Amino acid sequence: MDGNETVIYARRKRYCGSLINWFYLMIAVILHEPIFFSMWNFSQSYFPYNDNSQYICLRSLIKGEELCRPSCRYGYFSLYGMKYCHAWLTCNSIQSIQRHGRIGGGLVKEVYLARWEDFDVAYSELTYPQYREDFQQGLKILQHFHGSQRIAQLIGFCDDILITEYYTLGESANFQNMVRASPEIDNISLRLQLCVDHVEILSDLHSSVDEVMYVMCDTNNLDKLLTQYLLSEDMHLVLNDVDSVAEMTFVGGEWRGIKCGKRELEGEFVAPEQKWTGATEFNDTEMQTYDEKTDIWKVPDVCNFFLGSGPEVTRLQFKLLDIHMACKSLNPRDRPTAIQLMLTYRKLLTQIKE
Repeated sequence: MDGNETVIYARRKRYCGSLINWFYLMIAVILHEPIFFSMWNFSQSYFPYNDNSQYICLRSLIKGEELCRPSCRYGYFSLYGMKYCHAWLTCNSIQSIQRHGRIGGGLVKEVYLARWEDFDVAYSELTYPQYREDFQQGLKILQHFHGSQRIAQLIGFCDDILITEYYTLGESANFQNMVRASPEIDNISLRLQLCVDHVEILSDLHSSVDEVMYVMCDTNNLDKLLTQYLLSEDMHLVLNDVDSVAEMTFVGGEWRGIKCGKRELEGEFVAPEQKWTGATEFNDTEMQTYDEKTDIWKVPDVCNFFLGSGPEVTRLQFKLLDIHMACKSLNPRDRPTAIQLMLTYRKLLTQIKE
């Protein structure tokens, strides 16, 4: 088959697949027979789909070429190089995944490089039963933010195992080493873009959906925060570790604040409202709650890490001085929102590129 015939064949297969899927589903709904549900599930696998033929593409700095994958609806995933979306992996599929060496982890989970079909994936496993609630919270957030290119893509889950997309470049904490090793990719636009990515992610977390917003809690120092992010192949930030992302809820006409753990937090990186100011020993029951503006306090430190140093950086930091000083306001209400930061960063990035 030539190229045109291949496209026509793929379209016919998707069209036929959709008709067959609906045929089996309607029979199952009418007759309530398990056998027809099985036939429908089989058809879902045999006749994969993509959403309106929409693709997500990036320019890989590793391979030096454009990589694409189909855009997928809720409950499905795709990896770069795949032609169709695949349903989230379940226990049966996960049992056949080949797990290799450890690539990360912490208190809640251990993370391993693994192989599913012809693709590398990240295989996360719960460390101890007492952290299962945190583990499940991470899964819940990955499901909630399905479709976001700035939050790690969920591939499948089973009991205490979680499969996500594997990001070759690893943690953002390694960024400075990466650009030193590959100076040809290093420029002020790339560095400022990572600042944009950070506040874009915060904007997504802080945007209220169903009267819930999210706050990053496992970020008590810069090094720890940087391990929460991975770098995509086109050098963008991807939020990966979401086990300790806390939920703020809107109750009785006001936002109910959160506390990041039950121990005392210290250090300049931590927002003032997160610190114990009582005259006695720390007492968690008397500790006041706080909100998403704790994330904003930390933004200048994160952005300055990615910007690094140099004459261009100094000029850029001068332009950011006012809004970064506002981020460090002692009163959380005086700090800008993530959206305001995002708009400021984007405006400067556009000016730099012009």
